This record gives sequence, C-alpha cells and structure tokens, in this order.
Amino acid sequence: MKLNPNLDIDALARDLAENRRLQVRDIFEQDSAEQVHGMLANETPWWMVYNVGDRVEQLPPEHLARLGAHQVEQIFSGIVERAQRNYQFVYAFYPIVGSYFDPAAPKLPILKVFEFLNSPPVLDWFRTLSGRPDVQWIDAQATLYQSGHFLKSHSDHDPANARAAAYVLNFTKLWERDWGGYLQFFNENHDIELALRPIFNAMNIFLVPTDHSVGLVSPFAYGDRLAVTGWLRTDAPPGPIGGKL
Repeated sequence: MKLNPNLDIDALARDLAENRRLQVRDIFEQDSAEQVHGMLANETPWWMVYNVGDRVEQLPPEHLARLGAHQVEQIFSGIVERAQRNYQFVYAFYPIVGSYFDPAAPKLPILKVFEFLNSPPVLDWFRTLSGRPDVQWIDAQATLYQSGHFLKSHSDHDPANARAAAYVLNFTKLWERDWGGYLQFFNENHDIELALRPIFNAMNIFLVPTDHSVGLVSPFAYGDRLAVTGWLRTDAPPGPIGGKL
C-alpha cells in the first residue's frame, strides 16, 4: 500500500493551512486504491450506526439479521423524528479501531489500512500536511452510505481537543451528482460554501473545528458511497499499532 509519490506535500500543507480544508485527488497509487476498494466492497461486514441523543447505537450484522421489518421501521421512524429537531446520523460502518484492538475480533483485510496510516512515514506525512507535529495517531472507521443515510451538520469539536483534523478517504467507483451524499461545508449564513462529490481515490481533509455535514442520500441512489474516515489525533492511541496482521 503506497501514497502517491508525486504529491507536493509542502504545497498541499500551505493550501490546507490557508483554507482549513482541502481535497487531494489520487491520494494513493492506483493499485493501492483498487486494493482498498476491494476490501470495502467485498471483504467488510457492515454494521449500522445511529445516535439517540448523546448515545451511539452500533448494531453488528448478526443483530441486524435478526430484526424484523417492523423493528427496522421503528428504528428509522425514530431517526427521522429526532432529526427534525436535533443532531442525528445514520449510516453503515465497520469499527476498525475497536476490531484492531479486540483480540477476539477477526483480523479483516481493512485493518491493514489502519496500520498503514499509522506507519511512521505515513504518520509523518500527515503531520506535515496538517501542520500538527503533535499528532500521535490516526483513528479510522470504514463507512458505507446508501439511500436514506445522512450525517447532520456538526463541527467535530471534542472537549479534550484531541482531534487535530478530520479526513475522508473516498473509494466510491460510481456516484451521480443528483444522488446527494456530498460532503458539505457551510459559511456563517448557513449557506453551503462547498460540496464535494464522493470521488474514487480522493482524500478530503479539514481542520477541526469546521462545520460540515454529509447530505441525505437520495431514495433513487443505487451506488455505494465507500470510505475510510476518522481523525488525526493528539491523544495516545489505545495500544501499540503495527505488527498485528
């Protein structure tokens, strides 16, 4: 797995520092991008994640398989009702960090991305890009947005200030512009200032805090919005990273 060696890291770092957000096309070498896409599309079991107020519900595939149609309808009715007034999200995901540090969890191929992001040369590359030499590790989750999924506007700020920057590594092969699911940034008037379509092998990165959302995926969208996403963090990781796979 390799980053694109032709990227001008100094120019990218200046751009990010000036604008607080940045899209990097062709972030990986092509073979590496195809490899990660295959992991996500063919070798990752998808959980469901949504929030009920401050509580985050994570439903593994075996739990989802036991739900009846009425139970699923109740879950989504609650999501829609809460979204009318409060912060809300729902999408499919795989808990990369939790699985990596859980001895009983299967060591799936997608965990290799986590080790790669936290390898010393790649971690140094992201420190230079973000202008944050205090970044200690990069967390990650795999995400899949399909019809009906969304992430309402928020800033990613956390009380401990451990999140230096947020990133999205996109591995979506097909996404039409009318399908929604764009990463959206807002100005002080709450207008959309920039909306980024999911593009294969492109990374979106922005400094924290930054107001943003993922728009509702249209009911007529039939593609899979695949990504690996997370934060560049200044706190200590849950344990040693590397050599487990």
